Amino acid sequence: MQSVAVESILWQSGKGGAVFNALTADGRRHRILTSSRVMGRPPIVGEVWDVDGVIRQHPVHGPQVVARSAILRKPSGRLIIQALRSPNFPGIGIARANDLWEAFGEGIYGLLASGAYEPFEGILGPALARVLVKGWETVEVESAAYQWLDVHGIPVRLAKKLLQIYGAELREKLEENPYRLLAFISWPQADSVGRAMGVANDDPRRLVAGAEAACYQRLSFAHTWTPWALFLSNVAHLLGCHEKVALKAANLAMEARAVVRVGGGVQGLGPYSMEAFIASRIRSMANDDFKADQATIRQEPTAEHLNQIYNTFAKQSGLPLSPAQKKAVRLAVTSPIVCITGGAGVGKTTVLRAVHLAAESLYFSGVFQMALSGRAAKRMTEATGRPACTISAFLNRIDTGKISLDGEFLILVDEASMLDLPHCYRIMRRMPPGTRLVLVGDAAQLPPIGFGLTFHALVGHPDIPTVELTEIHRAAAATGIPQASVAIRNGQVPKLNNYTGRADGVSFIDSTPGEILQRIFDVANDLGGEGACQVIGAVKTRSAGVLTINSYFHDMLTTGRDQLHGFAEGEPVLWTVNDYKRGLFNGSLGRVVTAKRCLRVAFDGISHDLEGADAEDMLHAYAITVHKSQGSQFELVIVPVFPSRILDRTLLYTAITRAEKQVVLIGDRQAFERAVAEPPLSSRRQTGMAYHLGGR
Repeated sequence: MQSVAVESILWQSGKGGAVFNALTADGRRHRILTSSRVMGRPPIVGEVWDVDGVIRQHPVHGPQVVARSAILRKPSGRLIIQALRSPNFPGIGIARANDLWEAFGEGIYGLLASGAYEPFEGILGPALARVLVKGWETVEVESAAYQWLDVHGIPVRLAKKLLQIYGAELREKLEENPYRLLAFISWPQADSVGRAMGVANDDPRRLVAGAEAACYQRLSFAHTWTPWALFLSNVAHLLGCHEKVALKAANLAMEARAVVRVGGGVQGLGPYSMEAFIASRIRSMANDDFKADQATIRQEPTAEHLNQIYNTFAKQSGLPLSPAQKKAVRLAVTSPIVCITGGAGVGKTTVLRAVHLAAESLYFSGVFQMALSGRAAKRMTEATGRPACTISAFLNRIDTGKISLDGEFLILVDEASMLDLPHCYRIMRRMPPGTRLVLVGDAAQLPPIGFGLTFHALVGHPDIPTVELTEIHRAAAATGIPQASVAIRNGQVPKLNNYTGRADGVSFIDSTPGEILQRIFDVANDLGGEGACQVIGAVKTRSAGVLTINSYFHDMLTTGRDQLHGFAEGEPVLWTVNDYKRGLFNGSLGRVVTAKRCLRVAFDGISHDLEGADAEDMLHAYAITVHKSQGSQFELVIVPVFPSRILDRTLLYTAITRAEKQVVLIGDRQAFERAVAEPPLSSRRQTGMAYHLGGR
């Protein structure tokens, strides 16, 4: 472990972690690499950190320290000279810092700890002396928090969040009730901290936290509601107690409003509040309150006006709208909220384009369109010819005042089946009265990764107009993919041909787990080789997992190629975080351009030079998971099929509908047929949304 002062930042991640130059007390310089797992927030020039790591040789930068741990410390010795360069001490600088060290030496730390600024006035003057002491208080608070968290085994990456919430009172608040940590770490971790601090088994703080943790635990499996008997059983298990004590814990938690009784079960306060708000807002939008709240009151379009819009769209696009598509467009511009659903190839994107034309013809104030993932938003832009963004970016622009919803606006959300409860809540929370919401998606696709069910619960509800598009368009139908996907969507096992090579449609190759990697590799070569098709898998690990497939392809295809940071020239890659500075989003697919002196990767035609730390945010993409593929389209798709905990019809349906021309399924045919025939896993997801919407 070595104390170092941060001298300059070479690269940093918004989540924490950085590449930086640092100086030791004896004047030695090091280039240090830290990840977000090691450093809770990016460092600041002048700060002092205790760093432990290993020295590794970089082909360009030479020796550098790859950090295994990094703890923020107050400076000691001459390191204070560098520390006073920090933004916590504006106006002091290196020259004055040297003067302070020469004047006080090690005694400066005791003077600073006393909080008196008078000793420093002779060197700094009254104003800067106060800056020095105030800045030192900030350093003491944060470094003490890092050290306290480290001593109690709490991940350092949480330090920034905890400091933002509790500030100087962090230690006091957590010692008062260590179970406040439950919002940030797991029950075993929080309980371990609590027990180490002397909290008794039957302490009310622990009992309430155990009941709350039972709800959090259910959230991790995407449920927002828990039946009462199961809830008590889970509480008893977490607390290691009898049901009588579990009942006491449940009652205490309800008194504290940590959990809420809903029907025959309970909800945590967070999901309860979100679902109740969404249901209340929908009821308000569905009745006459919506028109009364509209910022702009204007006449509803007549049937003649709408027919003119339909005809204009048909002439401009060459795509006449079906009766169901016309209904979807009409409801989008006349109803406060509408769900538009349907399988692959039924023209949902065509409806989106027509809605834009209708909104422009009817003089709406504007249309904002978005999707959960960056790739889905990009496809939305390409399909409609209008800008789209991620939901997170849209919400951020509202919060920062970059956009305003004053007026009569339409909000279009595509791939709405991916919309989890928190995102739906955040959208509706920011929608002013008079804003219309159009949700477009396919409830037969995978449910959201996050907790809750929103689109699935809203589709077909009596208070929410819903249009289901069922007519498969001729161009899509010609491939044969929609017919197979519709069968899977309805729980019917489709008849699939054996694979015979490059041809439109869906085929199957029977394979054992031992053969699967070679079969996938052979088919990929047969379909055109590297880059011609996309492998889409269910799981990351195991013999047919995405990571295993990527490793196999990497080993087979990169011999003799230039490689850097584990990536070879020409390889497909997947970006795994949202990086707004670079314009890269979680799920962006790219290809390595060069891997010699630097790693250059092209995403959507734009090249980016990446540092070694960036490689942590990137994966090989010969194969990607079905979840990562949502919102994307590929010409040719290979899908490994083997039994797994998450294999169901929604996963197969989503994977197959990513293909534009051909799908090859490889694996266990019985597992495929069983997954199609059984109810989807999303049907087991328990939420309180129906109760809140319908009062049941």
